[in-house]
Amino acid sequence: MLIGKINEINYKIGEKTILEDVSAELPQGSCMAIVGANGAGKSTLLSILAGELNSTSGSINWVGSPPSLTYFKQEQREEGDREETGEMYAYRSKWHIPDHVRYETASGGERMKLRLSAALSRNSQLVLLDEPTNHMDVESLEELIRVINQKTATYIIVSHDRHFIDQIADYVLELEAGKLTIYAGNYTSYREKKEHARAIQTHHYEKQQREIKQVEEQIAQLKEWSAKAHAESTKKGGAKEYYRVKAKKKDVQIRSMQKRLEAKLEKERIEKPVEETTVWFNVKGERKKGHRVMELKDVRKTYGRQPLFSHVSFTVQAGERLALIGPNGSGKSTLFSILTGSKTCDGEVWLSNGLSIGYMSQAVLDLPEEMTMAEHFHRNSFAEQGKVRTQLANLGLTENHWGLKLGELSQGERVKVKLMQFILEGTDVLLLDEPTNHLDLPSREQLEKTLDAFPGTLLIASHDRYFVDKLAKGLLLFENGTVQKRPVTLQEWTERKAAPDKNQTPEDLLRLETELQAVLGQLSLEMPGSDRYQELDAAFHEVSRRLKDLKG
Repeated sequence: MLIGKINEINYKIGEKTILEDVSAELPQGSCMAIVGANGAGKSTLLSILAGELNSTSGSINWVGSPPSLTYFKQEQREEGDREETGEMYAYRSKWHIPDHVRYETASGGERMKLRLSAALSRNSQLVLLDEPTNHMDVESLEELIRVINQKTATYIIVSHDRHFIDQIADYVLELEAGKLTIYAGNYTSYREKKEHARAIQTHHYEKQQREIKQVEEQIAQLKEWSAKAHAESTKKGGAKEYYRVKAKKKDVQIRSMQKRLEAKLEKERIEKPVEETTVWFNVKGERKKGHRVMELKDVRKTYGRQPLFSHVSFTVQAGERLALIGPNGSGKSTLFSILTGSKTCDGEVWLSNGLSIGYMSQAVLDLPEEMTMAEHFHRNSFAEQGKVRTQLANLGLTENHWGLKLGELSQGERVKVKLMQFILEGTDVLLLDEPTNHLDLPSREQLEKTLDAFPGTLLIASHDRYFVDKLAKGLLLFENGTVQKRPVTLQEWTERKAAPDKNQTPEDLLRLETELQAVLGQLSLEMPGSDRYQELDAAFHEVSRRLKDLKG
């Protein structure tokens, strides 16, 4: 049963076409994920569905009366309208949002949860969500997945989070060059089907190219015979007329074959599939795998009297790929700052002699904004300049970007520029703090290929589960006030945690409930937005998570 249909929607801005003949059926109770590059028209399509934007042509046809509708937008400075209901506060409780948190002073993650709590509590028949997972930690994301999968509403969601799409989508709607293609299944299924279709297109393209080559070779042979016949027809002798007629026949054959080829290509031309970018590196600083590059012994970090983590001891080997896993506020960015030397700590931090470390923060703000990309990556020799431009093209930065100032680039493009800078400097270890923030799906996949080809050591802090699953072969777990290294993937660790713990006791439950009440009491005395408030808020979320795990 359908809730409605999208019928040949077109949308233009001036002469630029954003959406072209977009059509789709909207099954009732389904969850549809819209994917595509930045600027492909995903948010535009949601705005048209919500009735906030008029299409240039086409229509949205609802089955029966228009459904009740909730439209959750990407970012909002204001909280917007909300209805104070018990269900809204129930959602807040699920996301561990203290009652006293106000939108104006809330963190990015808290703002997202406040708005989602209000949106989901309306119980609309059609729910439009635009990037609902931004700023969400792993636990909050899993709760959102559970909520969507349990609801009876129809969901249309724009997201760049592939793990999220894998868990919730019944259909994937891909917007590319203004056209909409529909794939049944989740993100992984969509990628498999798209790759399969690309392989088929490649096969048919190559077959047609062989046929074209064969016909062109026949035409070339006929032209050669025709030229010889024409040459013979100009000579003196009795065979002159014979060669003239022969040449004329060859010319007719040539024109006939050319017309048939042109007609066939006009009707059945198969376009060459766009080749995927091959990512490669020339990294000067690569070290032999297995050699120790850094070691922490009994490291402790406190803010005032509040400990962030303590008793931290682990070793990182060259070539390892580790993901930092823990809730917001558990100290992942702080550990990166300790490793780069920008923050101090108690204990011992040993780094291999001559080790070069590249740190990419969540917001890439340390680039010379007035300098153009051409100036930033200038090389003296033509050969070196060509090599740099090729590697930048591998990252999706083409000659169209060369004249732009770095301050004019998008956040996603800045991430690529910073990564390229590390590559050229021959960095041994990359510390990546939420590297996929601001990147669309194609850019995230391109970044995965880029980092997969990087031969150095990677330490990654990311809420992008799909990204972590692809790259990390080990974990640094931030929990219970310390950091522990585990030689397992995130998937393996998640499965272990899901298994019931037979050693739980009522005393453990009572202890955590008492600790939670104590933290809440202290939190109510602090000013929202202060450093102490942020520390206690992080502690509140951590204790709440542990309590939830214990209760199962």
